[in-house]
Amino acid sequence: MSAVAPNVALDALFRRNANARGELQALRDIDGVSLTYTQTANAVAQVAEQITTLGLPPKSVISLLLPNGRELVVALLAVLRSGHVAVPMPVAWRKSDLVRACREAETAALITTANYSTENLPALATEVATEVFELSFPCAFGASLPDGVLPLSLNTAVEPVLATASIASKSDAGIGTLQPASGGVSLVLHHDDELLAAGLGAMLAGDVRGGDTIVSAISLSTYAGLASALVPWLLCSGTLTLLPDLPSKGTIEFDKSTHLIASAGSLPTLSAVSPSAVASAFAVHFAGTEALTAYPALNAETLVDVIALGEVCAIALPRRERSMTATLPLGAIHAGNAGAGSPVVLETRIEKEQLQVRGAMVPADAMDSQQWLDTGFIPVPLDGSAVHLSPPEDLLALGALRFNCADLERRIRAATLVSDVYAIDDPIMGAKLVITSDRPAEATKALLDAGLPRLVANAVQKAEAARTQVA
Repeated sequence: MSAVAPNVALDALFRRNANARGELQALRDIDGVSLTYTQTANAVAQVAEQITTLGLPPKSVISLLLPNGRELVVALLAVLRSGHVAVPMPVAWRKSDLVRACREAETAALITTANYSTENLPALATEVATEVFELSFPCAFGASLPDGVLPLSLNTAVEPVLATASIASKSDAGIGTLQPASGGVSLVLHHDDELLAAGLGAMLAGDVRGGDTIVSAISLSTYAGLASALVPWLLCSGTLTLLPDLPSKGTIEFDKSTHLIASAGSLPTLSAVSPSAVASAFAVHFAGTEALTAYPALNAETLVDVIALGEVCAIALPRRERSMTATLPLGAIHAGNAGAGSPVVLETRIEKEQLQVRGAMVPADAMDSQQWLDTGFIPVPLDGSAVHLSPPEDLLALGALRFNCADLERRIRAATLVSDVYAIDDPIMGAKLVITSDRPAEATKALLDAGLPRLVANAVQKAEAARTQVA
C-alpha cells in the first residue's frame, strides 16, 4: 500500500502556513469577522499557553463544546499544540449527552464559549463538570462567566513565543470523535496520519488548490468534518469558513475558488445562498449513499460525494455522472479516486454481507494492520466492483447528528409518556424523527428537561398530525 503523508503533524502544517502566509486571511466567520494567519497563530499560541498552565498530564482529553467557527479551530489547534487530545462535541447536545460523552472520553478539561446565540454554554459546562469526576477544568471564552469557569483569552495581537516547528515533527495525541453506541457513545481516536489520509483524499477529489476558500456547514465534531474541511484547509493554506448552521439571512461570498461542504440534503440550500459558480461542492452522506442523487441547479465545477461510515471512514469520491451518487469501489481506493498513481487511502471488501474496511484512514487503535474492520453498513452490489450502502439498523442519522435507535427510543420513553417513536425518510435531514403524544407541549418540555437535544424534543407532535404527514 502506498504511503500517505507519513510523519507530518497537523500542528506543524499550520505553523508552516502561518510562517508563509502571514497577513493573508486564514479564518472567516459568517458574522464577517476574519483572522489572518498571523492573528490565528497568535491566538493558538496564547490558548495553548493557557491550557499548559492547567498542569494536565500529557495526552489528557480536552473536550470542545464550541459552535463551528474561529473559536473552535483555534481551540482545537491549541489543544494539539499543548500535547493533548482534542474531542469536539456537538453544541446541539444537552447535559445528559455531554455527561455520557465526557465520561466515555475521560475528559479532564472542557472548553466552551459565552459568545453563542442565547445558549448559556458556560453554565451548561459547570453542570456537566459537577457530574463528571475527571472533569476538573471547565473553561470558556467570553465575559460574564459563572463561578468555577476558568476564563480563556483569544488574544490575536500578541506574538507567540514559540520555536519554529519542523514540518516533520509528529504528534501522537490526536483528535477524538464520538459515535453512537448502545447505552451511550464510544470514543474513536484519529491520529494525524489517519486524518491526513482522509483529508488528502477529499482535497484531491475536489481539486482543492493552494490558497482556495473552503466553506463548510459540517461540524468538526465528526470525522467527515475534519476530513473534508479542516485537513484540506491545512494542506492548501487557504481560507476556512465554518458555518454554525445554514445561513438564513445575508449572503456568503462565493467565487470560482470556493469549495462548499454540507450534508447531502442541505447542499442545495447552501449553494442557493449565492448564484456565483464555485470550484466544487461536497455532499456528505451520514447514513448510506442513496438519500439524494441529483443536483440539477448546482453550479459547481466538480461534485464530490463524501461517504461517512460512522467515525472510521470519510471517503471522498468525485461524481462521474451528475445525476448519480458516486458508488463506493470494492478493493483499493486511491486518494481522490485518481487511479493507480495516487496513494491508497482505503481498501474495501464484502464479508458476511457487511462492508469491511482497512487502510490509512481507518483508526489504528481500532485494529491492527492485518485486520478488516466491520463497518455495520450493508453493501448493495451493483456490478461486482462497486456498491451503494444502507446504514446499520441501529443507526439514525438526523443530518450530522447520529443516534443509536434503541438507545434514543429508550431515553425518550424514560423522559415522558409518548404514543410512538419512529423515523421517516427526509430529503433534507436524511431521516426525520417523529414522536407522538397526546400532550405535545408537555412532552417537548420533559424531553428538554431530561437533557435531550432540541432537535429531538422539537420532533414531538400530535398523533393526528403525524398520521397526516406519513400519508
